[in-house]
Amino acid sequence: MPGTDSHRKNTDNDYARFIGLGFTFIMILAVLTTGGFFLDRILGTLPLFLLLGLGGGFAASLYYVYLALKSLGSG
Repeated sequence: MPGTDSHRKNTDNDYARFIGLGFTFIMILAVLTTGGFFLDRILGTLPLFLLLGLGGGFAASLYYVYLALKSLGSG
């Protein structure tokens, strides 16, 4: 069947791209949340910066996914 091999390569590239996107989403969220946790431990304000880091990490992760998918659609 012509074209099946190239279709498989494109599908594999898409899987790798989306796995990387998900990994980056989790890492941004984890780094900012962990940073907020340790900042709270230093300052003694336990839930404040943890929650700010969690919210900021989630917002930053969503923004990253938005930019990545936007560039994927235009390119």
